[in-house]
Amino acid sequence: MKIGFFGTPEIAAQCLEYLAERFTVVFSVSCEDKPQGRNLRVCQTPVKDASIRLGIPVLQPASIKDPLFAKELAAYGADIFVVIAYGKIIPRAVFAQPRLGSINLHPSLLPLYRGAAPVEWAVRSGDAISGVTVQYINERLDAGDIVLQKEIAIGPDMTSGELFDTAIREGQVMLESAIRGLDDGSIYPVPQEESKATHCGKIMRETAHVDWNDSASSIHNLVRAFNPKPLAWSFFRGRNIHIIKTKIVHDDRLPLLAPGEIAVYAKKRLLCGTGTGCIEILELQPETKKAMDAVSFINGQRLVPGERWES
Repeated sequence: MKIGFFGTPEIAAQCLEYLAERFTVVFSVSCEDKPQGRNLRVCQTPVKDASIRLGIPVLQPASIKDPLFAKELAAYGADIFVVIAYGKIIPRAVFAQPRLGSINLHPSLLPLYRGAAPVEWAVRSGDAISGVTVQYINERLDAGDIVLQKEIAIGPDMTSGELFDTAIREGQVMLESAIRGLDDGSIYPVPQEESKATHCGKIMRETAHVDWNDSASSIHNLVRAFNPKPLAWSFFRGRNIHIIKTKIVHDDRLPLLAPGEIAVYAKKRLLCGTGTGCIEILELQPETKKAMDAVSFINGQRLVPGERWES
């Protein structure tokens, strides 16, 4: 079984390494190397790094729509293409080439959360169930027939990073099963139910801004949805603070707080009022500083009773 692989970031590199141990990967396609960091040093993509380490030919076309590139791919004779977070739309002249077609790993229960950030939006919405889908690629975004699908439970304190890690681990195994099942004819893809389709957009910095008038559960979901990035944030004493970890408080003995009001309880608990209820901040990161627990923040800031997060 010969596989052609398309991908760019670290999660794609992990899947590439998994598949390369089980199949023959005849090439990988990755986005072009780009300047990164403060010094703008040109860095290879994680998929390119993994491919070189594994001895897999790497292709980085300026335009994936170039007819000459499509001919170049055809010469490898791959049986199936696997696409993981490549970063560019793949044209029909490419995805229709292999005898088994082209498949993609998407971290949601399609047709739910088609689009750029399905994990983050599932957590942000407070969903109890998410999942991962292996689907065929077609000319519409995340709309191809479903090859395999598996549910994943979302715990009440699970972050997007944790959910994503689980989805990728499950997804690697599903990709292997999908490839083998499509090859031997034991898997029968089914069309998505268009009437149930939902879409999600990219995450912008403002999307992660905390509105303290929201409910405690909504703010808690926002914090865990945007962990590890871009991280929820608010202003305190004129400076940006990233809020990394919270929990919802259920304790009638604690003080009633107005939305955005901050209180220290028992010298070690950082409580914040919301539109409905109270949350406790467990971990946060002041501007220009490292992440810290609530006690370190309390001791360093010398909080004054009645202080509030700023809008």
